Amino acid sequence: MKLVGRDRKSIPLFGVINLPEMEKVAVEVLKSGRIASGEYVSKFEDCLGQLLGQKNVVTTVDMTSAIYLALHLSGVKAGDEVITTAFACMATNSPIATIGAKPIWVDLEEHSACISVADFEASITPNTKAAILYHLAGYPGPARQISDICKKRGIKLIEDCDNALLAELDGDYVGCFGDFAIYSFYPNRQINATEGGALVCKDQNDANRARKLRRFGINSVTFRLGDGEINPASDIHEVGWSITLNNLCSALGAAQINSVNERLEKTRINAKYLIESLLNTPGVTILASAPNSLPAYWALLIQVEGRDSMLEALKSLGIGCSQLHQRNDAYSGFTGNARNLPNTTRMQNSVLALPCGWWLSSEEVEFIASQVKQSLIKISAIDAN
Repeated sequence: MKLVGRDRKSIPLFGVINLPEMEKVAVEVLKSGRIASGEYVSKFEDCLGQLLGQKNVVTTVDMTSAIYLALHLSGVKAGDEVITTAFACMATNSPIATIGAKPIWVDLEEHSACISVADFEASITPNTKAAILYHLAGYPGPARQISDICKKRGIKLIEDCDNALLAELDGDYVGCFGDFAIYSFYPNRQINATEGGALVCKDQNDANRARKLRRFGINSVTFRLGDGEINPASDIHEVGWSITLNNLCSALGAAQINSVNERLEKTRINAKYLIESLLNTPGVTILASAPNSLPAYWALLIQVEGRDSMLEALKSLGIGCSQLHQRNDAYSGFTGNARNLPNTTRMQNSVLALPCGWWLSSEEVEFIASQVKQSLIKISAIDAN
């Protein structure tokens, strides 16, 4: 087919949101001079809470800081074990190492974006303090089952929803099942604040503590006197970090709240077309999310025979695609023991992330589907010779 609209040499895997509302509010904040702190910090948190149907939203400078904060609030200390999956971004798993804990790598289900519930439960030891459930590429994992296990075993559950804003499981948004939920506002996420993260706490006391810890442990209510000077009587009994999301980034994020559902719906329409087009294609397996779920589709995930050849073919056509992650258990910086994770290995060697987002035209989505099929035919012919 002939591609119309955007030049076919520039079909990106990820899109970056740029709205007139964002430009307007950015100028407003810059002119005000209140770039570091200001009204939009709490406004963005309130808007996110309303969007997600969640209380206790605490924004942070990035998602990794939010995960570190969640681990700290969970009581994770050096030497403790944290269950997680290896096929993820370092933004997810690096806080385990920086807090001094040991990652326990758990396998995925076969031909699925989901963690293996059976392997998860079998990996629990008396040293397991917390678990991170990564909703891979916006595909909901078995959060309800994992949450039930964690509650029975006294394990804190952190849902990593950094690509999964508004993804649904059993009619509820992911992020509502664990003790903590993490969101990201990196430029290629569903909300682009240029940077940023959010920590949602199930417990109000955790949220109160998080608000202090994200700003050195300061109690913002008592820290300054009426004349603006620091109050010497305001004690800091638990020293934290400087990981607060600034007013400018918060304003950019707040400006996108009203339009995020519209973009997500367009993304799901594109993903549905690709799935239906590729569903019965020989050599292609559509990865599954948890039953009764509705992914947010940060990308469409498929497994392909001859994946590396497919990557090369699609990229030569200007179609942005990727193997998405490099499994984290390969890095020597982690202290976790190596395990045989056959489905993780299969994922690493065969997964292909295809663009399906709101920024694509219907012609571009059709072009992607047709070129995957044509490339498979060419690759098969080459292999046969």
